[in-house]
Amino acid sequence: MDRLRLADSTTVREGEVQTAQANGASLILSRVRGKVCAVENKCPHFGLPLARGKVAGGTIRCPWHGSRFDLCSGENLDWVNSVAGLPLPLWSRSLVAMGKKPAPLRRFEVVEKNGAVFLLARD
Repeated sequence: MDRLRLADSTTVREGEVQTAQANGASLILSRVRGKVCAVENKCPHFGLPLARGKVAGGTIRCPWHGSRFDLCSGENLDWVNSVAGLPLPLWSRSLVAMGKKPAPLRRFEVVEKNGAVFLLARD
C-alpha cells in the first residue's frame, strides 16, 4: 500500500478545512474529534467546490446550494436547501435540485504518521 503525503498534521485543524491535491482530485482535509478525515472537494449536486462552505459539528455545508455532508463518512445529511446562503421554501427545493437525488461525497482513507497526513493509495 502506497502513501501520498498531503499535509503537515499541525495544519489540519478542528472546525476548519484545508485543501490538498491527490491523483488529479481536489480533497478537503479536516480534523473531527481529533481524527483527520478527507473527502472530495466537489459537491455532487453540480460539482462545485465545497472548501468555502461552513464547517460545524463535523459537517460541511455547500456554500452554493446548502447541501450538508459528514466530513468523515461523506454521508449526505441535507440536500439542496438554499441558494448562495438564502433559504429556499420547501416547495422549491426540488426545482433547484434539478432532478438530482441526494448523494454522498467521495471519501478518502488517510492516516497520520510522524507529523504528517498521508493518503492511503490502494494497489
